[in-house]
Formats: sequence, structure tokens, C-alpha cells
Amino acid sequence: MRDALASAWEEAMEGLVLHQERQVVYLNPVAAELLAVSREKVVGRPLLLALRDHRLEALALYGGERTLEVRGRLLRAKALPGRLYLWDETEGQRRLQALEEATQALAHELRTPLAGMGPLLEALTPKTPQEKEILDLLKGEVSRLSRLVKDLSLTQPGPKRTFPLEELWPRLERLFQERLRGRQVEVCLPHTVHADPEALFQILLNLLDNALKYGQDPIRLLSHQEGERLHLEVRDQGPELPDYEALFLPRRRGFQGGTGQGLGLYLVRRLARGLGGEAYGGRQGGENVFGIQLPLN
Repeated sequence: MRDALASAWEEAMEGLVLHQERQVVYLNPVAAELLAVSREKVVGRPLLLALRDHRLEALALYGGERTLEVRGRLLRAKALPGRLYLWDETEGQRRLQALEEATQALAHELRTPLAGMGPLLEALTPKTPQEKEILDLLKGEVSRLSRLVKDLSLTQPGPKRTFPLEELWPRLERLFQERLRGRQVEVCLPHTVHADPEALFQILLNLLDNALKYGQDPIRLLSHQEGERLHLEVRDQGPELPDYEALFLPRRRGFQGGTGQGLGLYLVRRLARGLGGEAYGGRQGGENVFGIQLPLN
């Protein structure tokens, strides 16, 4: 078993540094590459000789998790007693910057046609109640897409108003009408907020879409207050996931091998931060939980 573990760490994709009493005991090939050191020259020597960075040394000795730029690389480091784990996020950061540039270009291209669709829809005159319902739905979707384009283009947040969260549910229910059939979805949104309703609608749209695709019933859409923060969450009974935080990065997919562009949770976090809050994911009480927290004031 010991040989198997040693072999596994020699082939691992993340870096590992083992240390004891400020001396390097072991580091695997990935750690040596990320730190740009020779294993033969640092094993058995002072920890700082291998890390060559006082921030990394302090992290290794006292614990915690940070992302640091070290010798031209962006490293995510997590320290546990006697162990320092390292991940190279340089390429991920490069892709994130490329995504930002592509997002700006996409928002620019969509802005003009969307601006023209609104007046065209306003010019239509419905002849039956059913046509009016469809036209109102189309107007709502054009408005939502216009709001999303503004969010993608990093403009100022949309206008805020005070409204009950439960007013968002009928719109979601209409959009997911077919997919909700036969599913067990519980909705409990008793709170009133002062925020951009279109941004919150887009957040719930992405969270509920993921839960319906990859989660297991019952799915719960709920809000609750903790201190001065309001939490808005979608919970489901799906199996525990290996890494929740990574799913908020662009083009990351972790829902039981899910497919797609992997931008849903990335946009959720972006919108949440635009509202002065934060997005999160995790496992609580046998449920997968994805949500946002917003300041009440």
C-alpha cells in the first residue's frame, strides 16, 4: 500500500510538498516543476530553500489556503499540517481573461439586434388572450436578454426596486413548464428584497436549470436570513460532488459528467458580486446547495 501511495503521488497532477520541523521531507515532480527546483537539491534541506517565497513558507507552517503569483505562475496553495498542496492556475487565469474578452465582444454584437426587437414586439397587436400571453412572454424574454447583455458587458447594475422574491417564481415556472412536469420542486421565498430583479431572475434561472438537469428530487428553491445577509438557494438530493468551488470557474463542469459550456455558475457568481454579494456551493444535510448571499442593507 505504501508503494502504491508513493507511486500515485509521483504521477499526481497537483504538487505535494511534505515537510517536518521546517525541513523538506518529500516533493513530487509536479511540485518541483511549479517551484522550479531540483528535488535532489532540496530534499532534507530547509523548507524555504524549496519554496523560495516567504508567503508560501508562512502558509505551509501555519496553514490556510491562498492564491499567489510565484515566479511567473499563479499558484493555488493549500496547507495542512506537514503538507502543502499546489495547483497551477496560470492557464485557467489566461482562459478567464480570454473569456472576458469574448464576453465583451458577444455583448457588443447582441446589443443592436436586441434593441430593435423591443419596438417590433410593441408594434404587434394580439387578437386573442393566448396571443397576448405569448407576446407578453416574448417581451419579458427580450427584456431579460437585454439585462443579461448589460451584465455581460460590465456596465452599471440595473435599477433596483423593493419586491417580494416570490414574484420571480411564476416567470421561472413558465420558462421551465415542460421540464417541471413530473418533478418535485418545493418553493419557499418569503422574503422581500431591494435589488435588481432581472439579475436575481437570471441567477435563479441558472441555478434551477442546473438542478433540473443534474440534481435529484426533491429540488428546493428557498430564501433564509442569517444575520445581516439574505441567502437565496437551490438545493437538491443529488450525490456529493468532489469540488464545488471549481464549478464557479468558466468552462468547468462537474455535475455527474454534465455537458454544456460550463458558464452557468460563473455567471451566477458574476451577477451576485455585481449586487454586492457572493455565490457559493457546498454540501449540507445530504443536499447539494448552490446559492448566493446578499447584504440586507
